[in-house]
Amino acid sequence: MNGKEAEAFLDDIERHEACLEYMRGAVEADMAISEDVSGKRSDHEAEPQMLAALLMAEVIFLNSHHWMKEWPEGARKMTSLNVICNDVFAWASADAESIEYKDIEDVYEHWIKDPDWGPAVWCIKKRGMMPQKPVADKIAELGIWDLDEIASKLQE
Repeated sequence: MNGKEAEAFLDDIERHEACLEYMRGAVEADMAISEDVSGKRSDHEAEPQMLAALLMAEVIFLNSHHWMKEWPEGARKMTSLNVICNDVFAWASADAESIEYKDIEDVYEHWIKDPDWGPAVWCIKKRGMMPQKPVADKIAELGIWDLDEIASKLQE
């Protein structure tokens, strides 16, 4: 594959959307088959597909802990998962919030509810910090999230 072919492949929005739809379906299927007769779902059954979908949608990214200078070298090299929240709290800011394994489902559910702002809302809740006003206005415009309710919970 040459550069132009690779570019065309990666820029194929329809293919990308079809892959994301497949991943969302795989998550739903795993969740359905992991339920027992009482409707209780086993933990950790669908997280691999959730993680794959979040990576594919570029909601999260992998990194290391290279900035943690006081950590031992081996720990700094360990993989970290991070939710992208560029420009949510400050303009022109490359920003991310690290997540733990237990957070994958919650981040996924925020993304499914609102692919545009759901991950940012998750970061707002995780940090316990409201976004800058222009971002808050955009989130509020959609009417999906109640930022006043989120703000009151952050103050508790």
